[in-house]
Amino acid sequence: MSPRLPDGPFVVAIDGPAGSGKSTLARKVAEAIDGVVIDTGAMYRAVTAALLDQGFDPADPHAAATVAEGLLLRFEPGEEGQRLMVNGEDWSKRIRLPRVAAAVSTVAAHPAVRARMVALQRDMGREGRVVMEGRDIGSNV
Repeated sequence: MSPRLPDGPFVVAIDGPAGSGKSTLARKVAEAIDGVVIDTGAMYRAVTAALLDQGFDPADPHAAATVAEGLLLRFEPGEEGQRLMVNGEDWSKRIRLPRVAAAVSTVAAHPAVRARMVALQRDMGREGRVVMEGRDIGSNV
């Protein structure tokens, strides 16, 4: 007998270092609870991609904060798995480009960017059955 899931919105938090299997586990749990995965790392990648697209230096905290504030981020199911929608466009592949990967840690270190992403993650957690995966999910988000 499987455990009874709560009614209404709830969040499952999966925390851990890179390469620990968070993403695989998150996808399986989300499938089991008919929920959505909030890939917090993808959110920081989206800010980084937008920043680079607009020609800003990833080390510029003011530019990074401004760009982060202007993004509408949403995760939704797609034919090839979950998609990250940024301002209504699918950026699932765009955020995985090498230039984004090379700069994401710099952008993610800006306190204003982190504050904006945490606020969005908390809002997303209130919306339904959510599996949130990433670093510091259990402790900070």
